[in-house]
Amino acid sequence: MVGPAGARLGWMSLLALAFLGRVMAASGAPTGEVRVEKTVGSAPFSYQVQSVKEKSGFSVLYLTYPSPVVTDVVENNTIPAELYLPDGAQSWRAPRPAVLCIHILDGDFELERMTCSMLASNGICALMFKLPYYGERSPPEGTRALARQPRRFLAALEQARADVRRTVDLLASRPEIDPRAIGVTGISLGGIVAASAAAEEPRLARALLVLAGGDLRAIIDHADELRQLKQSFQQLPEAEREAALEALQKVDPLTHAPKLRGRAAEGRLMMINAGEDEVVPRDCTNQLAEALGLAGKVVWLEGLGHYTAMAAMPDMLQRTVEFFGQDLPPEARRAEKVAAAPSAVQQGLSFVQQVARLLGEEPAENRCHLLDLEVAVYGAAEQAAFSAGIYYARTCDGRFKIDARTKQFGRIALGRSPEPWMLAGERILAAGLEEENGRAPIFDQKSLTKLRAVAGALRAATMAPGVFEQLFAVTEGSEGGMPIVHVARRNGASERLRLVLDPERKQVRRLEIEWGGSRVEAELRVFETGAPIHEGLFRPVPAVERRQVDGKDLVAIFHAVSQFALAQVAQ
Repeated sequence: MVGPAGARLGWMSLLALAFLGRVMAASGAPTGEVRVEKTVGSAPFSYQVQSVKEKSGFSVLYLTYPSPVVTDVVENNTIPAELYLPDGAQSWRAPRPAVLCIHILDGDFELERMTCSMLASNGICALMFKLPYYGERSPPEGTRALARQPRRFLAALEQARADVRRTVDLLASRPEIDPRAIGVTGISLGGIVAASAAAEEPRLARALLVLAGGDLRAIIDHADELRQLKQSFQQLPEAEREAALEALQKVDPLTHAPKLRGRAAEGRLMMINAGEDEVVPRDCTNQLAEALGLAGKVVWLEGLGHYTAMAAMPDMLQRTVEFFGQDLPPEARRAEKVAAAPSAVQQGLSFVQQVARLLGEEPAENRCHLLDLEVAVYGAAEQAAFSAGIYYARTCDGRFKIDARTKQFGRIALGRSPEPWMLAGERILAAGLEEENGRAPIFDQKSLTKLRAVAGALRAATMAPGVFEQLFAVTEGSEGGMPIVHVARRNGASERLRLVLDPERKQVRRLEIEWGGSRVEAELRVFETGAPIHEGLFRPVPAVERRQVDGKDLVAIFHAVSQFALAQVAQ
């Protein structure tokens, strides 16, 4: 239940002190402390506004407040949270809906920040908080220690539900937020917690459960990454093990599902699940859907698993906005606009969008994707480990061409125009069309799914300027009269992207990428998505001899090449 692979994307930007004063004055808390008097099931409490950061289209308030459950880990007793407020919230004529986003088991919080940013970019308030023993709440031995401590793991799930209730108290107290339109969403573990919490908290008017299911015992038995937790349960003395499994059932969404059936019948409950989920078995999803009254209504991401579901992240984000956006006031749904992005942000965003289209989107009919570049890869010793001139083109009808002139391995070329072909030494190996649809695949299905996940992550990051800015720090400068855009991840990782633009800032001419001690430099001669087609783009490279070969052998080579290439892209 760790969330889709390739999903580690989330980050922050610079502090806006003037905005901090404006927001605190509007909330009536110039000292940063806000009192919540009206609560459900617990005493009044206060929360601290630690800082505020302004993004494109929204701002983020960093909060802390006490958990209603006191544990022996002092750090765990304070809840850190991020509240995302759309621009203009202080002047809204009517309060808006809010969504509580609960994070995945992995706990890097990037998916949740992306979801909150997308909601706020579309006029919906959002909040994410860190679950018990995550982030700043973690014990000295780290969050993963929960897998070795079944009792603490179960107590954390119970505490999470109490923390959700306290967070709803906080949201309901905010003047920007409609207390009748607070919802909850979560992915994987977050979806499981969201289901149980929503059942116990009637003020959560809507719930969107993503990659979640019921029967926690079956999920723990099935999921490979929960192997340590499963072993910890098995190592308990028999009486304690039975008591722990009984406690597990008490927090199982199946136990609480009947309380959610009313919301399901009213269209205020939704499930999105992967058709080939290797963590949450399809049977566990179906059990929960049946118990909720959603049998036959699950949105299935067919062909995707728990980790490759990232390929569908753009669609999931859009569905999230549409689902919770139903509670927006009519004038907000009509008039809500995302703030214009600064030029550097927009340039970086546009380039990443173009890369995502090149990787994961089929060109339109009678159009093609084109890439022609000189590239060099440098290792830690600053020596070129690989250099090549690379040409790539493909269409939606299966025609493609890859031609790489490398210094290390000579010339590598393959394609389909219209029959499959590959350069081998000075010979062209060609094969007739043997597949039903007459198309020779560039990638096998497994590799294609991985590529879709990478492209989906990139597309999700560029769905709104505010989302992109939340994930990446973007700055600009110049060099020799050429504009430069720098893009860096906000989580402190070493990855960097440097774009050198033409003087008119219309196209990227050169790029540099740094990651893991390596560096890539590329001169872009052509980089177009949706370019016009002409037959010369796909013509086989010149060769001394042409030899017919078995089509299955050629396809097997294609698959091997694609798997190697995609393994490098998805690292």
